[in-house]
Amino acid sequence: MIAFISEDAGIDRAEIGDDTLLFSEGFIDSFTMSSVLAVIEEQKGIQIEMSDVTLENFDSLSRILAFVDRQTAGG
Repeated sequence: MIAFISEDAGIDRAEIGDDTLLFSEGFIDSFTMSSVLAVIEEQKGIQIEMSDVTLENFDSLSRILAFVDRQTAGG
């Protein structure tokens, strides 16, 4: 996921850690976030509701992975 985000956003992979605040700190924008959501839905076979797209769920890699784990575990 880090590789995808860094490539899509055009930032150095070394700048992104598990707890880097991707959106809040300006590393990614809404276009990159849309791409991230599409990749997660395609790779994990889940549907992400717009109400789930919050900073709490998607502002860092660790939050994204925790959200995906919850969704693939059934909610």
